[in-house]
Amino acid sequence: MWSLKTRIAAGLVLVVAYGFLAVTLALSLPGSNLTFSAADGALHAQAGEGTPRRVDAFLIGEERLPASGELLLEEPDVLPTYIAINGLFQTNSRLHTALNSGTLRLQYDNGERVTVVPAQRALSSLPGLFWLQLLCGLAGMVICLLVWMPAQREIAIHSFALTGLSYVLFSSAAAIYSTRDLFIPGSLFSWLSGINHFGALLFSTSLAAFLWNYPRKAPSPVLTLAFYAAFVIAIVIDQAQLVDSPVHGFHLWVMGIFLTGLLGAFWQWWKTPARSTDRAALRWVVVSIVAGTAFFAGGMILPAILQKAQPASQGLLFTTFLLMYAGMALGVVRYRLFNLERWWFALWAWLFGGLLVMLTDLLLAMLLSLSGPITLTLSMAVVGWCYFPVRQYFWGKLFLRNRHGIDAWLAHSLPAMLQVQQADLGQSGVQEALTAVFRPLSLESRPGTLVSQVALDGNGVLKVPDPIGAHTYLLQHPDQGERLFTRNDVEIVTLILSLHELVSQTQTARLEGANEERNRIRQDMHDDLGAKLLHLLHSAPQDTKPLVREAIRDLRELLKSLEGQALPMDAAASQWQEETLRRCTDHGVALQWEEDLASGLLNAEQFSEITRILRESVTNALKHAKPSEIAVSIRTGATELQLRVCNDGLDPSSEKGPVRGLDIMATRARKIGAGLSYETRQKQWVVSLVVSLAVGQEAGRLPA
Repeated sequence: MWSLKTRIAAGLVLVVAYGFLAVTLALSLPGSNLTFSAADGALHAQAGEGTPRRVDAFLIGEERLPASGELLLEEPDVLPTYIAINGLFQTNSRLHTALNSGTLRLQYDNGERVTVVPAQRALSSLPGLFWLQLLCGLAGMVICLLVWMPAQREIAIHSFALTGLSYVLFSSAAAIYSTRDLFIPGSLFSWLSGINHFGALLFSTSLAAFLWNYPRKAPSPVLTLAFYAAFVIAIVIDQAQLVDSPVHGFHLWVMGIFLTGLLGAFWQWWKTPARSTDRAALRWVVVSIVAGTAFFAGGMILPAILQKAQPASQGLLFTTFLLMYAGMALGVVRYRLFNLERWWFALWAWLFGGLLVMLTDLLLAMLLSLSGPITLTLSMAVVGWCYFPVRQYFWGKLFLRNRHGIDAWLAHSLPAMLQVQQADLGQSGVQEALTAVFRPLSLESRPGTLVSQVALDGNGVLKVPDPIGAHTYLLQHPDQGERLFTRNDVEIVTLILSLHELVSQTQTARLEGANEERNRIRQDMHDDLGAKLLHLLHSAPQDTKPLVREAIRDLRELLKSLEGQALPMDAAASQWQEETLRRCTDHGVALQWEEDLASGLLNAEQFSEITRILRESVTNALKHAKPSEIAVSIRTGATELQLRVCNDGLDPSSEKGPVRGLDIMATRARKIGAGLSYETRQKQWVVSLVVSLAVGQEAGRLPA
């Protein structure tokens, strides 16, 4: 089995070989010592740089053949009947035979007779219209090859590839006979006209089959077979001339098959109401096809059918088919037509660059009398200095502006992910990272694991599983709707998920390191400071022992917070009440304790900070006021804890003292995400603390 590159190279070689065959055949047609042209239905001849003169007749021996402008018709099938077409072929045969035998003369309208001498055509004598038709056909064939070879083997792909084959057939055949000098063998003329008709009918048929099978397959494969059966019937009727006129044997068949194919576009639209990507691709395809075929149908087919107006130049109209293929090419970028990626355009840029070098070299050789090496050097310089910079500029503008390199997506995704994870350890931050990198028009989070890995469906929806929660993110239309998701985006999302895993591992390692350091500090404090405090307790005087016991109790609470153990809500409240009651009793102050507790846990940090805030509140009341009573109220719900400390004995006339203790309390509240407030209410000082219990409720879980 050949690799894709080998198959593409082989296909390009065949296309080039076909092009050389067409050029060789065109050069085999004879020229003459005269230049012929048609005007106002008459034939004119010009010798050298002289003035064109009207030709009255051709003379073969004593036989006289009337001359008319029909002898230079670009396309014979614009004649009204097959009899007229056959007559044109026979006249051309007789003229060609007489020219080669040296017996052909022409007579001008003034009676002057001139011998027509055969001449060999040169490559430079082939008109520009020949090259235009041939190169357009070859370009269409190359586009179809580059679509067909890497794509899946489907009816739509095969049909599209056949349009390219048929395009090169009818355009190259027409390029040979429509740009003849005048003389062409009648049999060759007939064969080339037949190839032109074969290609045109096959093009219309394949285009119709494509429209009925893209993006959804036709309702029945019989429909596709019916199109190609109609093609066989039409080509038999046309080539066997079973009817009188090419209008009924050829033109109506081409137009009818094409219009029937357009009905497939309406059927596709009706069948894809919920598939936005398919509809977008369908619109692009239909616009491209109509833009590429409307000019030819209106300028060539309809005038031939109606026999009311002179058809336009067929050679120029053939070039409009490239609009269709160019539209398809742009559709690959915007809508991923045929599931091709942008490497396709890189290959095209390479191919066009090489072709441009050869054409430039050929043009310089024709225009300048320079040697081969010099023209090659000049062509490389012109193409290198002009074409390649311009190509890279437009490539960057059209195709690279939406591509995300590692520096781009990393710069967007990492800060967004870290910001969310720092604010809430329970969130992955992947949703924010996806939004920052792709800027989608739509990002939906659905519960449940819809996919196990990143996936891109046929509607252009990118599905991303959340690495933490049981959610799946559905993204559509990145870059604010400027494009669709591609396989390259799937790789980027995979890297973003890998980045999340790396960040999570880093945070886990940091927490583990912090826990190890915390345990080491706790152990050192327990072994060293604890032992010294116990020794001090036994050796201290009686009046200082309460202070030492207080220090030992604080040390135990600190060690407990370092252990990271959670504490039940009722146990925490019991400890707070016991300590507060003892302190109030020592100062002769009554304590009013009120609590309404729900079941739950406080993590070690919350318990430690709330304990210190409550202690500081009581200390401030005992130190800065003369209270007769301190009231403490604790209420807990499902999501928060409310603590309020109220004392009387406030002297309204006293000046406000230092607020260092209040600042420390506020700092401790911020550490656990709590809200702290204080106020004077009816000659009472009130401190209120609200702690959210929705964060950090897992036992033993401490932020570093």
